[in-house]
Amino acid sequence: MVGNALAMQQDLVAFLVKQYQQLGPIFRVRALNQEFVILAGPEANTFVTQMGADKFRSHEVWDSFGCEFGAKNSMLAIDGPPHLQMRKLLKPAYSVGNLLADIPLLVDIAQTVVKRFQVGEEVEALTLFRLIVTEQLGRALANHAPGTNLQNIITTIRVGLNVHMTKQMPTFMLKLPSYKRAKQHYLAMGKEIVAEHRATERDRKDLVDNILEASQKPEYHDILGSEEQIIFASLGPFVAGLDTVANECTFMLYELLNHPEVLAQCIEVADQLFSEGLPAQEQIRTRDVLHDAMMETLRLHSIAPVVTRTAAKDFAFAGHSVKEGQNVMLANTVSHFLPKFYPDPYTFDIGRYSEERKEHKQRGAYNPFGIGTHLCLGAGAAEAQIVLVIATLLHLARVEQVSPLSKLRVKNDPTPTFGTAFRVRFSEHRH
Repeated sequence: MVGNALAMQQDLVAFLVKQYQQLGPIFRVRALNQEFVILAGPEANTFVTQMGADKFRSHEVWDSFGCEFGAKNSMLAIDGPPHLQMRKLLKPAYSVGNLLADIPLLVDIAQTVVKRFQVGEEVEALTLFRLIVTEQLGRALANHAPGTNLQNIITTIRVGLNVHMTKQMPTFMLKLPSYKRAKQHYLAMGKEIVAEHRATERDRKDLVDNILEASQKPEYHDILGSEEQIIFASLGPFVAGLDTVANECTFMLYELLNHPEVLAQCIEVADQLFSEGLPAQEQIRTRDVLHDAMMETLRLHSIAPVVTRTAAKDFAFAGHSVKEGQNVMLANTVSHFLPKFYPDPYTFDIGRYSEERKEHKQRGAYNPFGIGTHLCLGAGAAEAQIVLVIATLLHLARVEQVSPLSKLRVKNDPTPTFGTAFRVRFSEHRH
């Protein structure tokens, strides 16, 4: 009855790597009352990328999450042409160019948060980065700061995803007063954002302006035809970095603090970026030691280590048949831990991305943002934001891990995270 549930819960990717090495690129696992067909390794990554556009759908996985907020047919839950149409609408706002269009604003937000903490003060690293990342995305994409609603956003999204998507929480969690209050405040913030944008004419349109404009067009009626759908889409920026960029910044800081020689190089680069005021877009996007450390962090601690889908049709892969309607898990990051791609794969090694090695450029070897038609829309922006946030922190302050000898365990809640276990102490304000 239990099947592989315990092993998958302890370390899902490590479990899938072991099965891939023993069984090959397609196999079946059972966990409690669910059965999954697993597609893993570089063979699966190449197959999904090149031939998988019509073979997988996300509706069964994501539809109930959108419906929780009255948003049937959210972009997460639709496939085919409607999904591509919605991606085309949202992509400009979630692009790296748009995010980095106002670097002074992004740096000012990070600096304001960092200055809250006195020398000697301790903070959960995830909290620190959520304060920075969520406000940066909210202000840049929706012209709205989360303010006192940050905890309401965290509670709403965490419970909603863990109940509807990962199934880690029972459905009665949705009836708890704490969740219902948080959800009410979260949606009220969405209504406020939409009302502000309807009442204001801006020269430079942001994500919410684009959504409101599209909602008036017949071709978007099924996706943005109701006020609930408009609000849900408009709240996207506050969810985008909450469990992704913020957690990746946490993982990157952890790796840097545990590799002092790399940390010293990153501090030097960060100071260079700010040596003549504020860094330019091109500098943030340039390959340097900060960029390579970010890439290696994403390899070891991917934002989307697996992707859960439903088979949209019968198809064959690696000599085996998959039937329509079967639960499928695309194990896109199994390749990250294969020695044939990455020698000593569990070691943090930023040299992997050098011009001489380029280990991540091998076919099917590097997929930290998911895979397939629902690939993370803001992948490029996420990479740039991680680099900018970490560079700003390293330039402004020196931090140290509160319990450097403690072994931190990564858990899924709902994405991979240290949670509140990783705490840092401000030991110096540098600039």
